[in-house]
Amino acid sequence: MASSSKSKSTPNQKLILTTTSLHNVVIANRSDVIYYEIVTPKWEKDLTRISRLDPNSKQYDLICEFLNEHDKPVSVRLYGGVTTRAEEFLVKDESAGTAKFRGKDGKMYTWRVDHDELELFREDQPVAWYHRQKRYLGLLRMSQHPYLEIDSMAMDTLDSLIVSFLLVERRRRDGKI
Repeated sequence: MASSSKSKSTPNQKLILTTTSLHNVVIANRSDVIYYEIVTPKWEKDLTRISRLDPNSKQYDLICEFLNEHDKPVSVRLYGGVTTRAEEFLVKDESAGTAKFRGKDGKMYTWRVDHDELELFREDQPVAWYHRQKRYLGLLRMSQHPYLEIDSMAMDTLDSLIVSFLLVERRRRDGKI
């Protein structure tokens, strides 16, 4: 896995996940300038909403909705547009252990799973890394929350990156990628 200690003028963004759940979690940086809320209400388990908080207006913008079947996303609806199958939004290649999507910036991105770790590439250059949680003695409460480390090159497609991360991490946890 690529090291995140690169010498760049712009530091990587660290987006912390508040829980290990992919259904109900906040993904945000320390200052909450970047703030995503993922909610799957108990009374509506077939629908997950991903919203981004606008730091200026303090209003939530709906980014995406997942239609869930049996606790797994089966379709994706970005920005209130057309609903597409999850497999069309995030195309997987099981033999290579990868999943690809087209970002908001029009470029192709590839999630790679290597030894149970996730790394995102754009044109063979790593741009994001998922760091899993760490626990005291391996099983007690978390000593470090899970987080996404994102290179400044990928910030233009952050919404698509978050959506694709939720899909690929669900597949990884289910052993399907």
